[in-house]
Amino acid sequence: MDRALSGRRQAEMRIFPMALLAGFLALVAPLPAGAQTAQDRENRAASYIMQADDLYSRGSYDKAAEVYRQAALTSVSRLNLSRAYMGLSLCYFYINDTANAKVNILKVLEIDPQKEVSSLFHPQTYVDLFEEVKKENAGRLGRWQPPPAGEEPRAVEAPAKRGQVPNVTAVAGAHTIGPRGGHWEIGFHYSSWGLDLAKSMFEETLLDSTSEEIRQNVTNQLNSASSVHLIPSTDSHDLAFDSQGKNYGAEIRYYPRGRRGSMSVGFSIEQTNIKLLMKGPVTQNYSDGSSATVEGDAVVETNPVTTQLSFRWDFVPSSRVTPYFVFGLGLGPLNGDARYTYAGTYIRGSQQAAVTGEWLKTFDQLREDEDISLDLLLMVHAAFGLKAEVVRGVILQAEAGFWDGLILRVGLAFRL
Repeated sequence: MDRALSGRRQAEMRIFPMALLAGFLALVAPLPAGAQTAQDRENRAASYIMQADDLYSRGSYDKAAEVYRQAALTSVSRLNLSRAYMGLSLCYFYINDTANAKVNILKVLEIDPQKEVSSLFHPQTYVDLFEEVKKENAGRLGRWQPPPAGEEPRAVEAPAKRGQVPNVTAVAGAHTIGPRGGHWEIGFHYSSWGLDLAKSMFEETLLDSTSEEIRQNVTNQLNSASSVHLIPSTDSHDLAFDSQGKNYGAEIRYYPRGRRGSMSVGFSIEQTNIKLLMKGPVTQNYSDGSSATVEGDAVVETNPVTTQLSFRWDFVPSSRVTPYFVFGLGLGPLNGDARYTYAGTYIRGSQQAAVTGEWLKTFDQLREDEDISLDLLLMVHAAFGLKAEVVRGVILQAEAGFWDGLILRVGLAFRL
């Protein structure tokens, strides 16, 4: 009997530590598992938000909304929920679903009542809508409370079913919200044109060529008027170069990704006036000691009408004021004329004679004489600019850059 009791006690002593260990594990095991589950959930939510942000930045608002909604279903933290509902509200805003945009703005404000939005980062119409919801629901702001520990996140209400998006724009806060997808702009612009800042690249060659043309004409004229054949020797000129012109045009521009998109494609009809001016004294000396000095006045002028295709990138597309870069190419017929006049004196010993003349040829005549070969003009456009939406849908633009020369341009555009 004592041996039986002793055996039973030994068995109980072996069982007790095992039971104690099992009870301890049962008490502590759920703690790290639960903590890990909550952390995993927030990590998943953050990952969803990153995916949605990427879709949103590419203009895929429907797809982004689905992923933002999944993030809101997963998370229970204020930060992730605020970001998810904010993304949802913006997606609905851009797809013209004003009702669901307002619902999700309210959820943002219930979570973060101090939340502010700025027109520097969002369209003014969204800012107006956000402020409208905030004002209308002042008593509901900040009501959100995190769920009790261990409770799963509550489901996000499915958005109201929408039919086909109408072609007309929705109204929010007395402003229009742009149509789904791309949008159009029409614009008009005026430019001052010149080559003065770049003339050093070709000025000397152009002036030498013009001087030679005038001297040859003067020599031919003098030889025709006398029996003496003049042989040119040395020469000189003091011609000065100048340029002036203007450009104006009408443009239609399309933003494939809507108001948030940075890239746009434009098509325009352009009228450009280009004048190259050379003026000053030209002297031709002859081998017999005589010389002719005339005041030359030369003009090369062209007025091409070109069609232009351009690509523009707005640096901060969601802002009302944004810098941009534009690059484009245009093509049109090369027309115009080249002309010069001169007046001066031919001196031979003690004798003097007046010398005057003029010369004019159109570009068509120059092509016939094979002096030029081009019949089409390529216009290259590259410029930096700044645009500002002064009132809803009305945009002022200013830019400086290259247009087969240097331009300073101002313009006015209207968003459709």
